[in-house]
Amino acid sequence: MSYLNHSSLLLHEEKKSLRLYLLLFYIVLFIYDFIYYYLFPTFVHVKTGLPTKMGFWIYFIMIILIPISYYIRRIDKLYLIKYMYVMTYYVVTTFDDVITFMGTSPESYKNGNVAEITLLLFAPIFINNKFFLTVTIAIILKYSLIGLLLGNGMVMAPIVLVFVFALITYILLARFNSYTKALTETHEELRDKEKLAFVGQMATTIGHEIRNPLASLKGFTQLQREKHKEDDLQYSIMEQEIDRIDSILTDLLVIGKPRQINVAPCNLKEHLGYVISIIEQSEQGKNIEVDLKMDESFPLVECDEKQMKQVFLNLIKNGFESMPEGGTLTIEGSQVDDNQVSIKICDDGCGIPRDVQEKLFQPFYTTKDYGTGLGLMVSKKIIEDHHGKIAIDSKEGKGTTVEILLPITQ
Repeated sequence: MSYLNHSSLLLHEEKKSLRLYLLLFYIVLFIYDFIYYYLFPTFVHVKTGLPTKMGFWIYFIMIILIPISYYIRRIDKLYLIKYMYVMTYYVVTTFDDVITFMGTSPESYKNGNVAEITLLLFAPIFINNKFFLTVTIAIILKYSLIGLLLGNGMVMAPIVLVFVFALITYILLARFNSYTKALTETHEELRDKEKLAFVGQMATTIGHEIRNPLASLKGFTQLQREKHKEDDLQYSIMEQEIDRIDSILTDLLVIGKPRQINVAPCNLKEHLGYVISIIEQSEQGKNIEVDLKMDESFPLVECDEKQMKQVFLNLIKNGFESMPEGGTLTIEGSQVDDNQVSIKICDDGCGIPRDVQEKLFQPFYTTKDYGTGLGLMVSKKIIEDHHGKIAIDSKEGKGTTVEILLPITQ
């Protein structure tokens, strides 16, 4: 995946984190070895210098990676750089340890650099589970391979140490992921609110003004339809389109200016039957059977009759539209506890892809050719205004179930 697909801000942050990560790696790599193999031995009067066969070749190889990294960055393969460093460092140091300590006593094996712990401990900088696992597995494989080739059980100490640091890193990584997820959700919520604020301003300023001439257009269209009956089909289409515009304005006004809920005990079974009869008339010709199953003990529910009819109209119409070849729409109603009822609207239509399900309640998101992306959002808002919940469960090719949970008394 090319980093060109990311936003410029994310790309900039990734470059910053990579520079920090590599800077820490090189600082620790050189300073640790200088202190441990040169500075410290002068104080205890022992031989100074690197104890390995490859010696300074390791540093030379790691420095060679800098221009290579620069080239990789130029070709927009930024994510490969960190993996290149991990694999190169562990392959080179493993080879160095094997040729240095092959044939020596187990007690003589004393090597390593805090830099490899730096690679592990600072993996959360990239907030990447895959990279964290790569580093952890690479370290464990390194010491396990050295232990097998040298027949040395001393490698268990660094392996245990790696597990401890890996646990610390995992906790940090989990916290970073949680924090990032919270920020992302907050950003999405703010973006949705900005959309709603814009829609609200637009709806309240021009919504009513559009409705006035729209009513005049519909009235004159009906008059002309009576005068020119030979064009009845064309005028009928015009009226339907005017009604569609009016429906969109109604949805906009619901979002832009919350309406007061006129709560009264309602027989939802009767309202569902009324909505079903309306949709069946408008969807004539479709081979769809509606099966309404409501418990005999289904109680009266305190709600706004008009708003609940609008919700049922949106959801049942969606169910019809998902079954162009026909099918069965099942509506089930039951009381789930002392003060809550459940209404499920199930179809055996085409279903909804999982990635689409996450966006269904977002404003202006729609998969329909002529949809506005407001129907489900308005429905959710109405249900939430009634202190209820709405959830969608769908499987591609099998159908969709929409469940509404409502309190019996507000």
